[in-house]
Order: sequence, then C-alpha cells, then structure tokens
Amino acid sequence: MPQKSIIGLLFLLFLLYGVQDALGQFSQFLEESDITRVEAGGSIGLTASAYSVDGIENRRAPGMIQTNANMSFNLFGFSSGINMNYSTDDSRFRQNMNSLSFNATWKWLNVQAGDVNGRFSEYGLSGATIRGGYIRANPGKFLVELTGGRSKRAVRPSLESGFRTPAFEQWAGAAKIGYGNTSTSYFHFSTFYARDERESITGTNLEISPRENLTFTPDFQVQFLNGRFTIASEVTASLFTRDLNSSVVSMDEVDIPSFFTTIFTPRTSSRINYAGMADATLNMDIFNLGLGYERIQPGFESLGRGTVRDDQERIKISPSLRLMNNRINISSNVSLGRDNLLGNRVQTQTNTNANSNIQFIITDYLNVNTTYGLVLNNITAQEIDGQTTGSSQSQISHNVMVQPSLTLRSEETTHNISLTGGYMSIESKFDNPGGAQTDSYGSESITSALNYAITLPIGLTINSSVNYMTNSSDGIEIQNMGLNVGTSYAFFNRSLSVSANAGLNRNMSEREGPGGNLTESELQQLTGSLNSSYNLTENDSFNITMRTRSNNVLTGAGREFTELEGSFRYQRRF
Repeated sequence: MPQKSIIGLLFLLFLLYGVQDALGQFSQFLEESDITRVEAGGSIGLTASAYSVDGIENRRAPGMIQTNANMSFNLFGFSSGINMNYSTDDSRFRQNMNSLSFNATWKWLNVQAGDVNGRFSEYGLSGATIRGGYIRANPGKFLVELTGGRSKRAVRPSLESGFRTPAFEQWAGAAKIGYGNTSTSYFHFSTFYARDERESITGTNLEISPRENLTFTPDFQVQFLNGRFTIASEVTASLFTRDLNSSVVSMDEVDIPSFFTTIFTPRTSSRINYAGMADATLNMDIFNLGLGYERIQPGFESLGRGTVRDDQERIKISPSLRLMNNRINISSNVSLGRDNLLGNRVQTQTNTNANSNIQFIITDYLNVNTTYGLVLNNITAQEIDGQTTGSSQSQISHNVMVQPSLTLRSEETTHNISLTGGYMSIESKFDNPGGAQTDSYGSESITSALNYAITLPIGLTINSSVNYMTNSSDGIEIQNMGLNVGTSYAFFNRSLSVSANAGLNRNMSEREGPGGNLTESELQQLTGSLNSSYNLTENDSFNITMRTRSNNVLTGAGREFTELEGSFRYQRRF
C-alpha cells in the first residue's frame, strides 16, 4: 500500500476515533445535565358560544366561534413555540411567535439564552426581561452571575388609538459575585447598567428623554446560634441620568478612576440616590420575632425593576407564639411607615398597619380563627417658609372577624360547617390648614355567613351558603342577603363531571337626599349555572357551560334585565 494511503487511512481512523470520543463525552454531558434531547407538544381547541340579553344592551356578540392552536418544542435545550388564534368576534387572524430560548444546567453551571429574567438584587436588577444571555456558576460556595442584552425595543411615536408613550431601544447588563450559602450565611456584590440608545428613535417633540442607570448593591446574611438568630442587609446606590442630551459635568477636580467615567458619564441631569433594607429574625421553640427596616430615598430610580415608590421608610415587627403543642397559635404583623423624608413637601403621610391572628385548635374536629386589623392613616400639613398650604386628614379603621369551623368525618360521609362573623368601622376626618374640622365621614359594617358542605361516598358533593351584610354610612343604609346552593357529581370513573349552582341575592338601600327626603330601592338577582366536562380519551376533552342571570327591581329605580349565555369547547392535546 502506498505510504500516502497508509497515512490517509491512519488520519481517517484518528478522526473517527476523535468523533466517537467527542460523541461519548457529549452523551455523558447530556446524562449529567438536565437537557432534554427532543420534546414536543401542543394542543388545538374550538370554542363556540352564544349570548342573548333582554332589557339592556348586549355586553358581547350574540354568537362567536374561536379556534386556537399552540405548539412548543425543546431540542437539546433550545425551546420555542407558536400560538395561533382566530375569533369571529373581530374577524381577524392573530398569531404570536414565542421567543427562541435556551436553558441548560450541568452540575453547578446554568446557561440561558433568549428572554431571561434575572433577579440580582431587590432594587437593582429585579425581574426586568433582557433578550440576550445569562450564565450562573455556583461551584461550592462561590457564585458568579452574568447577564446582558436588549432590555427594551424601540417604540416609535404613533397617532393610533390606544398608543401610550414611545420608548428608546435599551441595552442592559449585570454582574454578581459572592461567597456563601443563601440558606445560611453569605456575602454578595452586584452591579447593573442600562442605557437608552438615543438614535433608536428621532423627532423634535418626543415626550421622553434617553436615560442611563448604574447601580451597585452589596448584600449579606449572617446566622448565629445554630441558625436561631439571623441578620441580613441589602443597600443599592443608583446613579441615574434622566436625559442623556444634558451637558456633561467636568470631573477634573474630582479624583475618580477613568474607567468609571468610561462606563457612566455624569451629566447635569445625573443624580445618586439610595435604597436599602435590613432584617433580623429570632427563631425559638415556641416564639419567633422578626424585625425589619426599609428606606427608599426621594428620587430613587432603577431601570432594572420598573416603577419604584420612592420617598418612604417602613419599620416592620412580626412576633409569633405557639402554645399547648401548637394548639394555640398567636401571630401579629405591625408596620409603621412615613414619607416626606427630607421635609420639603407640603404634606407628610404616616401610616400604621397592625394585624393579629389567633388560632385555637380545640379538638381534631373543631377550630376557631380570630383576626383583628387596625389601620391608621394621617396626612399632616407642613409649614414651609412660615405658611401652611396643605390640608390635614386622618383615617382610622378597625376590622374584627371570628370564624369557627367544624369537620365531621365518618367512614362514608364528610360534613364541613363554618360560620363567619365580622365587624368593620371606618372614621375619616378632613381639616383645613387652620385646624378647624370641615368634614367627617363614618361607616360601620356587620357581615355574617354560614357555609355547609357534605361529601357522599357515591361521589356526590352538595354545598350551600347563607350570608348577610348591613352597612350604615353617612346618609345611606344598605342591607344585603344572599343564598347559594350547588352540587357536583362525577360519573364513569370521574371521566364525566357535572356541577350545578343556583343563587338568590337581594340588596336594599335607603339614601337620604337633599331636604331630608329618603330614597328607597330594592333589587333582586337570580343566578344559575350548569357545567359539564367529559374526557373522551387521555388527550381529548370537551366542556359545556350554561349561565343565566336575572335582575329584578322590586322597589325604586333601576334596570331589569335577563342574560343567558352558553358555550361548547373541544380540546385535543398532543
């Protein structure tokens, strides 16, 4: 055999061996990862519905046919799909191509591509969608996260109805490093950067300006006493430029590293603000206590989490107590908040929210829940330059609820009985800048409900409820009574299920008009529904639904009407 042929044969054998070895390594990689080799699925469906009404205008079309189909696939970690829908309601075809995405995990490494949602910190990058890539490496106690891509597409101005505001194309990136275990103790540091592309949309009368944002966030958690005591903190510094067209600020007299100004250029519209939180928790055998503090400086903004309610601070206290082998559980949450942190606004709002819950497990069949809620809101006018221009307001609300419940079980039947009683009061006052009371408002409500349900061994369930509510407010008295009865039953080894519900509701009101004249009204509403679903096969099913509602005026003014609607839906999954 010629020497060249021998060399070529050896080279081919070496190449085949390398390919076989690579395939073997790739197969081993797939086995050690969560990557799905090939997977596909979807469904098709058809819905036909009809609607009629007498007494008022149609709320929807008299008839409608809607078809939909969707398909999704996953090929070695790459996933995509398509959704299609056609409806005779607007007589047009719509389709939506899902984003192409990739998600794979191998041991301590996770890689994503496409539309990714990262959460690097609470106030930096927190849930903003980035169309690009994401990498997370977590070998042992070390953590590295990287992401980057386009966070917003350009939306040009339009005169079409329903158009809100234009938007610049925006690109963003984030990085996070850390050490530790998120369930015990750790330290992380993350940064996020986003910038609008000024040239992505052009115009002389744009409603928006291109923006830029850079955040730095250190956060940590430390546990003591074998995890019984934990402290944690997270603080974000946000450098935010409201308008990239504003003038650049000279930094010659400030000792700032050149690489920093390369990333973020300070301008006259640039500001730096802070937001952060701190928590401490104590976990004992019968007692827990949580303490928290949050502060968001006025003007704080972050392009990584959307709208932020700034200029506020809040203190949280959450104690809980367990007694008698957890048969008595007492828990409470108290929140104290205020705004106007810099004292430069005409009003300051303070609020107190306190909620307490006590649960008594009297026996295995009987337990009682009680809750109490208190809300205090105060808006105080502030004096600025010797003048008070704002008005003062105050509101106090009490909410008490008691709910005993009883469950009786036998070998074949289960009874569930629950009773709910509640009381709520609201008192509001509005004062003028001089302090004299100008107006007040008060309201008291009492609610009650009785629920009963029984489950029989043949698969039949019957449920019923009765409720009553009365409300007394300034100038109006309201009473509401309701009764609902329903049942459901499963046939043919639960392949066919049928349920029916009927309800009666009566509302009575008495309103005091000008001159002390009383206006009375009484409305009655009857409702009914019937629903049945049947699984033809493991992949085929259909559903039939019918609903009716009748509104009658017994006293006073109002509109009487009767509605009837029905629908049929068939769906096949594959």
